[in-house]
Amino acid sequence: MAYKNKAIIRQQLDKKLQNFASLKDSPPPMKGWIRAIRDALGMTGEQLARRIGVQKQRVAALEKAEVEGSATINSMKKAAEAMDCVFVYALVPRDSLEANVQRHARKYAEKIYAPIQHSMQLEEQGLTADESGQGMKENADKFVRETAKEIWDI
Repeated sequence: MAYKNKAIIRQQLDKKLQNFASLKDSPPPMKGWIRAIRDALGMTGEQLARRIGVQKQRVAALEKAEVEGSATINSMKKAAEAMDCVFVYALVPRDSLEANVQRHARKYAEKIYAPIQHSMQLEEQGLTADESGQGMKENADKFVRETAKEIWDI
């Protein structure tokens, strides 16, 4: 039952995250989102500062912090709201969550079963490449079904 729940959760998250997929390969504006939106709106730093309720130097510091990657989520939200925007925070997988789990389960299966396969070959009991590949796939699928946390240890 846990497998189905995890699989459903991954499926639902993958569906939601598809909306952000185009952002993966798109870098933020060179001066950061706050500055880009503020400039596009024709808003000065002083005007944004008043709307947030801070000194104008704080806006400059916030814009710099955003570019450097040290701005807080809370300050980004406040700036967004002051510019009539919505701050969106997301972790966007490079691939689907399901593909990520499958890939790691396969690597884990290979790590565990490669030495066994090697021993079997030495004893002339080895499997064919097709049999070995099918076995790896079956074991990887088992790890996914059991939602084995160990797959993340490699």
